[in-house]
Amino acid sequence: MNKFINRFLNILLIVFITLLFLNQLYVIEFSTDLKKIFIFLTFIMILFVATKEILTGKSNFLKFINIVTLCSIIIGGVLSVLNNQLNIFIYICILFSLFQCLFELIQNKA
Repeated sequence: MNKFINRFLNILLIVFITLLFLNQLYVIEFSTDLKKIFIFLTFIMILFVATKEILTGKSNFLKFINIVTLCSIIIGGVLSVLNNQLNIFIYICILFSLFQCLFELIQNKA
């Protein structure tokens, strides 16, 4: 059951990141409210998956990736609120979490 939940969260996180990326490239056009909901859900899932992996993970490499992800989302979130725009820390967080999700799915042979 635990592997199913991990795979489901990783796939869902990849789907949300892909949808946000397609919206950024104007392939899909979301309303501003729907875009904010997707961003909020994506960041909540990133926080949840990264914290879960830090606490229960066995690989030190993935723990390091998730610590960098958590630090960058905290710094990026604070700077985003102060400047009212996206910054490099948020993009780093998204890239590292996407890498971590793909790595876990490949490693577990989803």
